[in-house]
Amino acid sequence: MAIQQNTDHIQTTHIGSLPRPHNLLDLLKAKYAGQPYDESKLNSVLAREVAECVRKQVECGIEIVTDGEYSKPGFFTYIRERFDGFESRPNQKLILFQQEVSAFPEYYAQYFKEAMMGRTIVAAGILVQVDDPFLPDIFVEPGLEDKQKKRKAEIYVEAINAALSGIPAERVRFHTCYGINEGPRIYESSLPEIIEYVLKINAGSFSFEAANPRHEHEYHLFERVKVPEAKVLCPGVITHASNIVEHPELIAERLIRFAKLVGRENVMAGADCGFSSQALYRTEVHATVVWEKFKALRRGADLASKQLWG
Repeated sequence: MAIQQNTDHIQTTHIGSLPRPHNLLDLLKAKYAGQPYDESKLNSVLAREVAECVRKQVECGIEIVTDGEYSKPGFFTYIRERFDGFESRPNQKLILFQQEVSAFPEYYAQYFKEAMMGRTIVAAGILVQVDDPFLPDIFVEPGLEDKQKKRKAEIYVEAINAALSGIPAERVRFHTCYGINEGPRIYESSLPEIIEYVLKINAGSFSFEAANPRHEHEYHLFERVKVPEAKVLCPGVITHASNIVEHPELIAERLIRFAKLVGRENVMAGADCGFSSQALYRTEVHATVVWEKFKALRRGADLASKQLWG
C-alpha cells in the first residue's frame, strides 16, 4: 500500500493556494513592488497566518493540508527567489489560451484585467506537488500539427521527470488544470488528449479538474484507461470557479464514480484547482466560501467512504 492510497476511508486534500489575509497581502505587495517593508514583520505575520490557515483546514476536515501558498505572489512567479539565471524580459507579452481568448475577446479583456492576473504581488514527510497548467494548452496551440503537439508534450514529461529525479514517486503529486477559472472555456483540451502524458509523470497521485461542467463527464475515460498500480487519482470534486458550495451528496457521487472504476483505495477527494493561484485582494471565490466548500468536501468524502467501506 503506497502512502497516498486510502486504507479505510477517502482522504481529503486540495490543490494548495488559498485567499491570503489582507494584512499579509499589504506586506507582500510592498516587497514585490520594491517598496520599503519590515522583513521581520513579514516573517512574523506569515508564520502566524500560515499556522491559522492550517488550523482552519484541519478544522474543516482536510487531511493533507498546505500552507495556502501564503508566501508566494503567484504559483510560479516566485522562481527568481529560488533559482539563479531567471530574469524579466521587458516588452514581451506571454500569450496563453489563444483560441479561447480570440473567441471571446471582450470577456477576457475584462477577465484578465480584474479576475485573474492583475498585479500579483521529503524528508519531513511533505508531499511535493508539481503544478502544470501549461501541458493541456499544447493541444489547443494554433499552428502546431498533431505530431508536433505530441512531441512537445513528451518534452514536458521528460523535463518534469528530470526535475523529480531522486524524489520517490509516492512523495509526489502532479496537478494539471486549464489555467482559466470562470469563463466560457470552449477552446481547451480534454482529459483524453492529455492523460497519456499525465500518467507518464513519476508521481504517486494525479490531480485534475473533474467538478466543472466542461470536464465532469470525463470520468468515463477510466472505463478504458488503466491507472498504473498503486497510483492515486485526485479528481476535483469541488470547483474553484464558482461560489456555489457543492452538496455533500453530489461530492460523494463524484467520488464513488471514480472509486468504482479505479478502486476505492486509489481515489482522493480534491479540488479542481487552487483558490488563489495569484496573490489577489479579491479572489473569484470568496474566502469565507472556500472554508464551506472544504467542509462539504469532508462530508462528501465521509458519505462516499460509508458506502465504499460500510
